[in-house]
Amino acid sequence: MISLRFDKNKKEKKINLKVIATGVVAITLIGIVGISIGRYSGNNPIGDKFVLDIIEPIGKNLNNGFTFLKDNIKDIINYKNNSKKVDSLQDENEKLKEEIIALNNQLDDVQSLDSLKKALNYIDEKYQAKSISASVVGKNDGNWYDSFIIGAGKNQGVKEESIVTNGNGLVGIVYEVSDNYSKAISLLDTKSSVSFKLLKDSNFKGVITQNSTLDDKENYKNKGYLCGYMFDSSYNVLPGDVITTSGLGLYPEGIPIGEVDKVIDDKNKSMKYVVVKPYVNFKNIDDVIIIEPRNIG
Repeated sequence: MISLRFDKNKKEKKINLKVIATGVVAITLIGIVGISIGRYSGNNPIGDKFVLDIIEPIGKNLNNGFTFLKDNIKDIINYKNNSKKVDSLQDENEKLKEEIIALNNQLDDVQSLDSLKKALNYIDEKYQAKSISASVVGKNDGNWYDSFIIGAGKNQGVKEESIVTNGNGLVGIVYEVSDNYSKAISLLDTKSSVSFKLLKDSNFKGVITQNSTLDDKENYKNKGYLCGYMFDSSYNVLPGDVITTSGLGLYPEGIPIGEVDKVIDDKNKSMKYVVVKPYVNFKNIDDVIIIEPRNIG
């Protein structure tokens, strides 16, 4: 649209220049005629008026032509200046976008590092020395991280049955290892099982497993909750109680798991079930720390 207008303006300017040139020649000729009339007629006011009557409208039109030309030249100059400003602003905008992306990446890196440092706070010192930090590079279909792939393997020191954690708590366990990648299952997977204890009383123990006999367990799993049971139905467990790994089996002691959300007494089965809200967000697992399992041999 702009280019069409510009071409049209160029054509109009060429025509106006011709008109102006013709006008200049006409005024010159009229001036010469006027001078001649004055010379041969002496002081002749009628002749002077005749010349002025002819020159005045031509001068006005000529002045209008110059004004039109000046205004159009201003428009062209302003258009070019504005075009340069727009280009400059677009370049500046692109640079700002790149800076924002870079800052967001740095913020993500800092947050990931803080999360991993937090994970080391609850890992026993004897396991920290051989801990491996890595990123999750793949997962199963669906919303939840039942199983996932870690970007570290044998070459980085990962072993089968290594424990997977992050800054919030226990994530799961490694079940297969290749040279540079590992496969793991989370606590949501039905093959996963971990012994826990209540933080308020380490004598109260149980097992977290999605393969329990609790009715409606699938509904809880769909909400991202963990299910389990107490070893003894007489244990005094209440909603809000914090549970951690007990130290039985492969998992080191003291890794946070979550909080009890619901307690279900099944008198027919003589079982006390617990529904646990995990600290880990199993919808979003980015970076993890892998530690060696307990030596139970």
